[in-house]
Amino acid sequence: MNQDNKIIRLPANKTGRDFVLGDLHGTTDLLRALMEHVAFDPKKDRLFSVGDLIDRGEDSPGGLTLLLEPWFHAVLGNHEDMMMDYLLPRARQKYPMESANGLPDHAFLFNGGEAWFRNYRMPAEVKDRLESLPLLIVVGEGDNRFHVVHADLVRNLLDPVGQTASLPWETTGSAPKGSGKVDRPEVIFFTDSDIDAGLPWGETRYIPGFDTFGTVADSLTWDRSLVHAINMKRRGLPVEGLAIEAPGLSPTYCGHTPLRKPLMAASHRFIDTGGFMRKSLESGLSLTEALTDRVFTAKRNYNGNIEIVEREFDRIG
Repeated sequence: MNQDNKIIRLPANKTGRDFVLGDLHGTTDLLRALMEHVAFDPKKDRLFSVGDLIDRGEDSPGGLTLLLEPWFHAVLGNHEDMMMDYLLPRARQKYPMESANGLPDHAFLFNGGEAWFRNYRMPAEVKDRLESLPLLIVVGEGDNRFHVVHADLVRNLLDPVGQTASLPWETTGSAPKGSGKVDRPEVIFFTDSDIDAGLPWGETRYIPGFDTFGTVADSLTWDRSLVHAINMKRRGLPVEGLAIEAPGLSPTYCGHTPLRKPLMAASHRFIDTGGFMRKSLESGLSLTEALTDRVFTAKRNYNGNIEIVEREFDRIG
């Protein structure tokens, strides 16, 4: 990734509509159906992607080809992160694996890349676009502002009462330690002001989903802190800082963790509903019109036909 391009800003779309797509994972057939359903106009509409264009579905190359379209704007997903890491010399890789008995020797191959990448010849222009993918897209200003990120915009998750096994008992790192409450978990978010001032890229913390300590860049691509906080809330536990809207944070579209239904919590709009999970009755590829409650989910029924349902975000806070 181009280190100077971690955040890009785009103006509000004053001539057409903006849509945000959940994790594609190669399900370009479902995407085509969704675009036809909403009458997407490439001359004036834009399509934003929360990343993970590749792996698990049938058409990863087709997902990458979208990067060449002028109306398509994607952030880096963890699957693209792993793929680009795989292309590096072994000594520079972040995600190598020990290989034994013919098993994959890199996380990218293990997580879906082995099924398609060895026979793929990446065009130079696709590689250039991948190397320039941002971690965060900021669109518009004021009431028309929204964000697109792969994982979430959590700054830290603190669990002094040990309600999640995803956090170590003792956490170090330079991220803020919150209000100091000792009787409940607490989740802290980045705000619009933090983004506008420049995110503290060198700040570190333990990142659930990354399963080790990492930086803010790792967090935006791999984190599952908010999902863990939501699960604690669903179990009836009080979670400090978790509400429908997070103060000072504009609507933020994210994916990374497949959920049964689109979900709104702490200003985040989760739209990964598992498009590649063809055997689930509720899974499918989801597309939302930005700054609305409208979500369209495409899935294949048992006859192999694509059906599209319209639904709204569930809310938790």
